[in-house]
Amino acid sequence: MTATVEQIQADLLKLLEEARRGEEVVITQQGQPIAKLTGLPPTPNRQAWLAKLARLRQRVATGKTGLTVEQILDEDRGD
Repeated sequence: MTATVEQIQADLLKLLEEARRGEEVVITQQGQPIAKLTGLPPTPNRQAWLAKLARLRQRVATGKTGLTVEQILDEDRGD
C-alpha cells in the first residue's frame, strides 16, 4: 500500500491498523518514497517461552553434571 504524507496525517490510525495486520505502507512525498510503515512481530509470551526452553533442556540433557559458570569463575578468582 502507498500513502502520501497528507494521507498519513489524515488517516494515521487506519494506516497503523493496516501495518499491525501485516500490510506494508510506503509513505511518499511528491511522488517519491520517503519512509515505510510496518508492523512489529508479536511479542512472545514469556511463560510459554520458558516452558518451551525447559522441554528443550529435558530433551537434550546428557545427564552429565558439572560446575556452574559461577562456580568456575569463583574458583578462578580464588587463585
